[in-house]
Parts: sequence; structure tokens; C-alpha cells
Amino acid sequence: AKAWNNLGVLLQNKRIYDMAEEAYRTAISLDPKDAKVWNNLGALLQNKRSDVDGAEKAYRKAISLDSKDATPWNNLGFLLEDQRNDVDGAEEA
Repeated sequence: AKAWNNLGVLLQNKRIYDMAEEAYRTAISLDPKDAKVWNNLGALLQNKRSDVDGAEKAYRKAISLDSKDATPWNNLGFLLEDQRNDVDGAEEA
């Protein structure tokens, strides 16, 4: 799963978003408990797909798997504030 996540990151950096998303989803299918992959998928969905609902679900899944990692918390907070205009939710995140 780690190799698929790394491939997703590489593809996303090269702006090959369809294949990056596919790589992240493959990584998740192999290891659905990898919080970093869920966070990476969320970032791709939010920033490159404008899929706010999908991104929020991915960030929340990442947080549920590793609540000590600040990155998905920050990403969720920015999403809630910027995309949902939910300042209270963003402050909680």
C-alpha cells in the first residue's frame, strides 16, 4: 500500500490527477487503516476535484485512524472554513 501511496504523490505532483486518485484508492483498498493515504486522497479531492464532500469524508476517516496527526485536522479546518463557511467547525478542527 505504501508504494501505491508514493505513486499517488508522484502522479499528483506531475499533475496526472486521474491516475493519482486511482493510486490512492488502490492503496486504501490494500490498507484501509493508513491515515496518510486518506489524507492525501482528501487533499486531491479538495484541491484538484472540487469534491468537498469526498474530501471531508477522507479527512474525517484519516482523523479517526490517527487523531494525533495534525495534518488532516488542519486540512479539515481549512476545508470547513473556506469551502463550507463553517467557522465554528473549523475552530473545533
